[in-house]
Amino acid sequence: MAEGIFALIVDNHPMSYATVQSYAQNMRMPTLIPMGTGSSPYDDYNYDISMLPSTTEAIADVIRHFRWSVVYYLFDSNDGLLRLEKMFELFRDPTKDQVNLIIRARRITNASDCYELLRKIDRYRKDPVPLKRIILDLSSIEAYEKVLHQIVDVGMNREDYHYILGGLGINEISILNTFIYGGVNITGFSIVDRDDPENIKLLKAAEQWSIVNLGAITTDEALMIDTLRVIANVLNQMDLSRNNLYYGYGPNYGRSGAVSDNVYVGSNCCNCSDNPVNPKWDGQQVLASIKRVKTRGLTGNIEFDEHGMRKNYVFKVHQLEHKQRLRQVGNWTPSTRFSTQLLPTPNDPFIIPAVNRTQIITTIMAEPFVQERRTADKNGAPLVDGRYLEGYCIDLAKKVQEQCSTPFEYTFKLVSDNGYGNWDKDTGTWNGMIGEMINGVADMAVAPLTITKDRQRVVDFTKPFMMLGISIMIKKPDKQKPGVFSFMYPLSNRVWLCVMIAFVTVSLILFLVGRWSPYEWTKDGSKGGSPTNTFTLFNTFWFSLGALMQQGSDIFPRSYSGRIVGSAWWFFTLILISSYTANLAAFLTIERLLPPIKSADDLLKHPEIEYGTLKTGSSRTFFETSLVPTYAKMWQFMNANFDKVMKDEVQQGVEQVQTSKGKYAFLLESTWNIYWNQRKPCKTMKVGDNLDSKGYGIATAQGHFLRTPLNIAVLNLREIGELHKLEQKWWYAKGECGMDSKDASTSALTLSHVSGIFHILVGGLVLAMCIALIEFFIHRHIRIRKKKQVQSTGVRIVKKQPMEALKEVGYVEREQQPMFGESLGSSNYQKGQTATPLVMFESTSPTGTSHTKIL
Repeated sequence: MAEGIFALIVDNHPMSYATVQSYAQNMRMPTLIPMGTGSSPYDDYNYDISMLPSTTEAIADVIRHFRWSVVYYLFDSNDGLLRLEKMFELFRDPTKDQVNLIIRARRITNASDCYELLRKIDRYRKDPVPLKRIILDLSSIEAYEKVLHQIVDVGMNREDYHYILGGLGINEISILNTFIYGGVNITGFSIVDRDDPENIKLLKAAEQWSIVNLGAITTDEALMIDTLRVIANVLNQMDLSRNNLYYGYGPNYGRSGAVSDNVYVGSNCCNCSDNPVNPKWDGQQVLASIKRVKTRGLTGNIEFDEHGMRKNYVFKVHQLEHKQRLRQVGNWTPSTRFSTQLLPTPNDPFIIPAVNRTQIITTIMAEPFVQERRTADKNGAPLVDGRYLEGYCIDLAKKVQEQCSTPFEYTFKLVSDNGYGNWDKDTGTWNGMIGEMINGVADMAVAPLTITKDRQRVVDFTKPFMMLGISIMIKKPDKQKPGVFSFMYPLSNRVWLCVMIAFVTVSLILFLVGRWSPYEWTKDGSKGGSPTNTFTLFNTFWFSLGALMQQGSDIFPRSYSGRIVGSAWWFFTLILISSYTANLAAFLTIERLLPPIKSADDLLKHPEIEYGTLKTGSSRTFFETSLVPTYAKMWQFMNANFDKVMKDEVQQGVEQVQTSKGKYAFLLESTWNIYWNQRKPCKTMKVGDNLDSKGYGIATAQGHFLRTPLNIAVLNLREIGELHKLEQKWWYAKGECGMDSKDASTSALTLSHVSGIFHILVGGLVLAMCIALIEFFIHRHIRIRKKKQVQSTGVRIVKKQPMEALKEVGYVEREQQPMFGESLGSSNYQKGQTATPLVMFESTSPTGTSHTKIL
């Protein structure tokens, strides 16, 4: 000490620390303890400087956050016993939130073999809660490794266990990876700040000199480095004010038997040297310099209070859960306490109110679910805060009570903060109806409360009593009268195009069938007996048009194939005209509504239309967390114009829609959308489909005895139709806008509506063409066969004019006489008329005699 030592860096090992502490106190030598708290039951030892903050208060805040009622505290050292004493003091502190905590303390005498103690805890069944919460306060990382390994062997890594590790090196424990799939939760702390740029720079330099591994630096190593940083900082101060740190005898004062400040430091001080020494530095000044240190190190901010304890530090809170590796879930500081996104667990089951008392139902004023009764008759209406209430939820509670297998009495209360239930990241608490159930203010909530994943973790929900989704509300557009071409409205453009194509196709196929089929050909005497066909291209179009217009024509098909074409086309036109006529009546009598948008995508296509939703609630969370590109872009717009487009209440959004002249769309749950569309002045409407699907449910505190009976009651009400009746009563029967509030426009018939008649038409056309081809080939085959038969019999067909044939048989033409005499049976022939050609068959007999037969 006489050589200039001004501080000690020591370990707090129980075998040596008490002796070192005594010498340091008598020599007024500041003692820095890198890896221990330096806690001591003796107030006179005031030269200790602890580099390692205590986690006791952080553990207490975690217990308060999770609202635990029973914990096991396992420790293995005297320091752990002191921290246990501090834990009892914290939960007896009247300034803190009162939690009725039962602490079952157990000391681990041998960290390598504590199987029996663990088995006793696992088999203990007298706790009021089935879950076991265990705090492990052990002296080293090696002790944590050993005990956690035995926990796995005993099987205490199940889902009904939650551990808090009291040290500051949870990320250094390698065995934690074996707990990932067991279902257990493990919470712990760390203090090393590996993300600070200066620390990264320092660690990289140290890694280059092989002093420390950047990725594997331990908490003990980081604390030792920070201790040296504190010493370096004090040396700088001493160099600037050297004379102030010496004792009053000057810098050359060294060895003597003098007494300083009534403290004798000569030979009677210690017997280890015959030449007593005096400290060269003023210990109190050095201690004050250390306490004035304010710097940053590997463990974050380094400052000390008047007792030599760290202050203004930050603990990183980590948690390991089922199928999730260790991750940071929050921070803890002495000032802001525990801040985390972890959801708190509800009170333990023994805190839940008794079964036989009246259940408190929390709800919220929201039409038409809960509203003040507007009629003079107050019979049956519950009186809450001086107001008689009615609504869907009031009736639902009564129906559920009647259907519930477990009888209970209830009373309503309005939620105090007018909130549904959101997680407040700043305070780490739930507000609204969810918060009241967690805090025991209410037993259940019957309200338009959306079932979400986060809420489901802290309360229990029944099956949904109403399904809904986020929808779009816009101002109802001006109604439009039918236009000049309104007769085109009943069919979509695609259907009109297909009808025109069908008309042309049928006409062409009928023309081809008429050409192919021999039965469509007839002999025309006016054309010299040549065969003619009435189904010319013009006539086929005329025939098709007449059928399409439900009118007749003077030509009809004679062949089977032609009649099939005609039948298919007639059937087609019958269904088409009937559908068109029925739809036309609606289009001509209904004033159509043409909204500018019909979906969320349309909102992005119309930048002149603004849109927003409620500032809090599940609707905002949906857009804020959505990964769908359309909804993500919508949230970017709403967040950029938050104050302008976001609303505190549904009614505010509805009023802006009504007064915005179509330039604002409100995104709200479909139940509210439908309800407000039924309210005067009837200027709003719902467009498009719902953007998501969710449900309202009755919420109860977790583990509530009515959870299962209420769930069954809701299912029974759905099966017997009572839920549907309640919805009709409060949404439609009490509506003020009638049917006008609904979209009364009639949709045009699309191709999918009438595709069947096109199929039948095409089938008929194909069948007709096939039959026509068959007829053509059959007739051709018959003609060829007849021709061969004539040639084989020697019969020669001779085609001649009638007069030539008669002259050959001896007829003499007389003037002004009929061409045919009475013997030919024709008396009405007049001169100048064209005679019908005669056909004569000339045959030769075997004897050579020639015979002629006139036809």
